[in-house]
Amino acid sequence: MHLSPHRSLRVLLVVLGALLAATGCSREPRQPNVLLLSIDTLRTDHLGCYGGTRVATPNVDRIARDGALFENAACPMPMTRPSLSTIHTALHPREHGVVNNGVALAPESATLAEALSAAGYQTAAFLPVRLLDAASGLAQGFATYAAPESHHLPADRVAPGALDWLAARDPQKPFFVWLHLFDPHLPYGPPPEYAPGEGPDEISWKSLLQTANAHDGDVPAATLARALELYAGEVAYVDHWVGAVTAKLEALGVLDDTIVVFTADHGECFDHGIFFEHADCLYEGAVQVPLLVRYPRKVSAGTRVAAQVEHMDVAPTILALAGVAPPAEFRGRALLPAPPAATGDLVPDAFALVEHPLYQDRSAAGRSRKQDRIRSVAGVPTREIVTDRQSNALRGTTWKLITDGASSELYDLPADRGEQHDLATRKPELTADLRRVLDEKLARHPLRLRETGDVNPRLRETLKALGYVQ
Repeated sequence: MHLSPHRSLRVLLVVLGALLAATGCSREPRQPNVLLLSIDTLRTDHLGCYGGTRVATPNVDRIARDGALFENAACPMPMTRPSLSTIHTALHPREHGVVNNGVALAPESATLAEALSAAGYQTAAFLPVRLLDAASGLAQGFATYAAPESHHLPADRVAPGALDWLAARDPQKPFFVWLHLFDPHLPYGPPPEYAPGEGPDEISWKSLLQTANAHDGDVPAATLARALELYAGEVAYVDHWVGAVTAKLEALGVLDDTIVVFTADHGECFDHGIFFEHADCLYEGAVQVPLLVRYPRKVSAGTRVAAQVEHMDVAPTILALAGVAPPAEFRGRALLPAPPAATGDLVPDAFALVEHPLYQDRSAAGRSRKQDRIRSVAGVPTREIVTDRQSNALRGTTWKLITDGASSELYDLPADRGEQHDLATRKPELTADLRRVLDEKLARHPLRLRETGDVNPRLRETLKALGYVQ
């Protein structure tokens, strides 16, 4: 049979297209890759893309410029294991049960890595701290899971493992890599080139306690200032390694075929009587987190989303962009490719629920001893550490409520980002309305405690009296 030249060309193109698809060289990948970059203890206001000016973060800013930036993202609990467990399960800590760093994620939990592995993804995680080893429960679904036996490692001993894995992976299959970097967490001690200024090269809890002992329980203003310099240096150092990872993807020719998600487990507090700390802080320094998503095939560069979002939304968003069905257990929502609209309505969906950690007995006692020794910082008295009652925050795009049941604080975030002006007594009706919304949110996320020792006995009795546990 004779074919015309035009028809012959069409047949040739079809055959070539089939061959390219079969060899994994098609222009459109069958499935996008996924890179989840999470940073420990990273304040949003230290990133240039969020208006920060203290330190340059060009590599993180590039992710924001090339993709979507969420202006109002919140962690569910300002503590590492609980927040990261929420990112991976799309459940609030109250639901997955990891309510402090001493509780592991249950084996029956459905995770992002399991969903992607079932969809044919190569999965690998590179972690910097023993707290996140396999005993944390977060290894579920990862074929490669690298976590140290030592307490923690700097970025230059964690990120290179991810770079090597990316170079050695099977290029015919999509990948999911989770890289967590610990550096902004105390102790603050970046490499010398990231620590300009005068003073010690590192500030740790040990040095802070020694300084307080030498100054009648006060940490001087100069020590606080140096801590802020070193913390900023840690952020710059992390930005360098974020650039190294994205540059690797670019060199491999897969950056634009990769969903890049950048976030933090929580921030850090340096005010409100809470210093060098995050777990006991429900203020913005610890609660607000960065959330950036870069994927040029489905997310327009320069997208900014004002709606209130949460860590629960991260995994559903990744799966939606990857075209993978989420597990039935997931509770969060997909934020992209169609971003949600901001709302100021006093309804549960317009707010993020943030909870103070529910401490185990040993941890509660240790935190109380720490407060006994550091009674003030730069002359500002330190606040009581709450270990025996439940405290929560309700964060929206405008209003933020912080309450322990007995007392409440109310802040207008757009007008008072530093939370310096408590409006609770001036707006009692609004405060009462928000407490009702908080009660609805708590009811939507029932508390799950698997073991008696998950929380300290006094707190358990309080939770029992409130009807949260039997």
